[in-house]
Amino acid sequence: MLDVAGARLTTQDAAVVVLFAGADLPQSLVGTAQHLGGPSWRVPVSADGDALSLAHELSQLPEIASAFPDVVLPRQASAVDFDDPVYPDQWYLETIGAQAFFERSLGSPEVRVAVIDSAVDIGHADLEGAVMAPYDAFDDDDDPSPNPGEYCQSGNGICDDHGTAVAGIILARGNNATDMVGICPECTLIPIKMLGEGNGTLSRDIAAFEHAIAQDAAVINNSWGYTESIPVPEPLAMVIERAATETRGGLGSLVVFAAGNDDREIVDDELQALDFVLCVSASDLYGFPTNYTNYGNTVDLAAPSATLTLKAGGGTFGTFGGTSAAAPVVSGVAGWILSEYPELSAEELRMLFIESARPSSQVTHDPETGHHPIYGYGELKSEELLAALDPQVPQDTGSVEGGGGCGGCGGGLPPSGLGLLAMLLLRRRRS
Repeated sequence: MLDVAGARLTTQDAAVVVLFAGADLPQSLVGTAQHLGGPSWRVPVSADGDALSLAHELSQLPEIASAFPDVVLPRQASAVDFDDPVYPDQWYLETIGAQAFFERSLGSPEVRVAVIDSAVDIGHADLEGAVMAPYDAFDDDDDPSPNPGEYCQSGNGICDDHGTAVAGIILARGNNATDMVGICPECTLIPIKMLGEGNGTLSRDIAAFEHAIAQDAAVINNSWGYTESIPVPEPLAMVIERAATETRGGLGSLVVFAAGNDDREIVDDELQALDFVLCVSASDLYGFPTNYTNYGNTVDLAAPSATLTLKAGGGTFGTFGGTSAAAPVVSGVAGWILSEYPELSAEELRMLFIESARPSSQVTHDPETGHHPIYGYGELKSEELLAALDPQVPQDTGSVEGGGGCGGCGGGLPPSGLGLLAMLLLRRRRS
């Protein structure tokens, strides 16, 4: 403990130093000090040392302008409130603890989130200023907006809400007195329409991912899948792997897939089982497993099915759901994390979600692997995520230990013979 003006502060096993302008880090600290940015560094104590003595010792070095023990500072976060009218009804934000994210930031427009889906209403008032590089892979043009009559049971109105709903959960604008708040309301949206009425083709799927890669997406949300259990066509697996490894200067895009709503086991050679994909199942308002979500070894984590979101044509609606509504919760959080920690690779981020997942109290996870076929390694919670991202900063409440490594998480690239599927017309479902 350190007594500072009567306040008893808990010291960490390190000292914080600030270098004089133009000074280099002392050679004795190279390789051990952690760069905090600019002239600021964090220096760990030796095995038999203490932070106070280390700070005093470092303060004697000519390169160092200031040295102080790294201490836990008592603070109280100011709650962030929004003037968006349906924000109080977005129950899933409370479920994941989104306020902890909002208190730090609302994300960054430098982080681009691609939504590969059905049409997206890029003119929606709550997406104003969010959209860049819109693309329609279904019709091969730059307007992914809903077409009148598409997905309508009757009439010629705007009935395709799916892509707009997914986008809203991720990054609907905040504090604009309009509708709702996305999980990363300052992130940038790359809307990509891939789904339309009728059968799709492999070439459209690949074109959608190629556009996301070309626009340097940091996160790629996929709330869709095939209507039947089929192996991943090799060209599609290859372009998804490129997305996960080539964007952001080689750091890659986090590729998120919804588990699907067919109440069946996901086979190891399906889309969601690719090693570099994060597969998301759905839980309900009370944290119970939904009765439709797909399951299996490939499920990585569970997120709430966000029922309240944007509606194409304007406004919101409260009947969205399925794993389609759970995947964008994860994608929104991923966008927020990369806004704060842009140096993370896609694989590091994927493993962060897995390893920080909170095991569900509703079920018994495998005692050896930590996995459950429906919940994966657990539920998405901000408390565990932030504890994993900032291990030196104690959280306000005790954290629950997350699941372990990802044994049996995916099937990898499929055999090359699957390239023969390239000429097939593939029917798709929206998850």
